[in-house]
Amino acid sequence: MLEKQVSGYTDVVIETHIALFKALDIVPHDFLYSVREIQIHYHPDSGLSSNIQLNKKVISYLTEVIEAKLDKSSGSGYSFIPLHLNFYSSFSDLSTVFGLCLIDHSAKTALSFLHEFTLNTRQINFNTYNLNYLDNVLLKFKLDPSVNIRNLSKINNLSYQQFQKDCRQYFGTTFYDFTIKLKMMDVVEDLIFSKLMIKEIVYKHRFAEYSNMYKFFHRTYHFPFKNITRLYLDKV
Repeated sequence: MLEKQVSGYTDVVIETHIALFKALDIVPHDFLYSVREIQIHYHPDSGLSSNIQLNKKVISYLTEVIEAKLDKSSGSGYSFIPLHLNFYSSFSDLSTVFGLCLIDHSAKTALSFLHEFTLNTRQINFNTYNLNYLDNVLLKFKLDPSVNIRNLSKINNLSYQQFQKDCRQYFGTTFYDFTIKLKMMDVVEDLIFSKLMIKEIVYKHRFAEYSNMYKFFHRTYHFPFKNITRLYLDKV
């Protein structure tokens, strides 16, 4: 039953992500992707064990989530935890893991069923890989979105004009427009995986106001909110 739930849940999440990537022109419309099934057991004495070798970030994330849930409950019975983790080595190397974890509070054990969604990075519209210094610039921007873009251009001792030229060559658009796409991806994550209200999401992702965020989704990239299923995962 748990595997069936995860399968249906996975279909919704993957279809939404694919539609978003296409709307934002991040991938071609005929791009390829892979989905890998992962089953993970947790025991308090031995920790995590899996049928495949796990990414270190997945191990750390799962251990933290499961142990936090077990620490909060001293009772018996079972509970579900939704699982979701994005990880990447750069903004042109995308992978996400999502699924469900069944916790046995009496035995202090857990069983997780996950799907790892991986994009074939060669298909992404990042055109010139000798400009991958822009990955580091984006990471700095993600850490501090209030930073002035002109100041970011000075990191590699470039003129602002050359910086924007590199962005257009690497991302296919300006730095600002690409950061908007990244913010939209983050918004979709919250719409799918959280119970945050729209106004809270607007504030969290630093849009000036609701109408500003609405414009990008509905008018600029034609990806209306009705296309996004709000799973309210704590009820799964």
